[in-house]
Amino acid sequence: MRRTHLLRFVARAVAGLTLGFLAGCDIGVEDLPLDDTPPVLSSQVCYEDSDCVANACCGEGTAITHRDEGPNCAGVRCDGTCPPDSVDCGRCIPTCRNARCAAACQ
Repeated sequence: MRRTHLLRFVARAVAGLTLGFLAGCDIGVEDLPLDDTPPVLSSQVCYEDSDCVANACCGEGTAITHRDEGPNCAGVRCDGTCPPDSVDCGRCIPTCRNARCAAACQ
């Protein structure tokens, strides 16, 4: 009987520590720096990151906008160039932050 309680206690302790470490390691988009981020062109409400895109295809956009106002990149072939002031090569990704499109940059 005593061994069962000890095993249950150890299992709960391990599970609690694991969940605590996983939750403590999360860096949300809200925690990313806001310095030198590309401008946002849209005021439409977003619900998830996929609602937000760069304002040009192939990662060459210089601003972030809602996908309804963004370019149609279907059939566009990218040449692999990477302007330093573009969204992707400026190390940014379009994200949905507080129901508005924004850029998360490194």
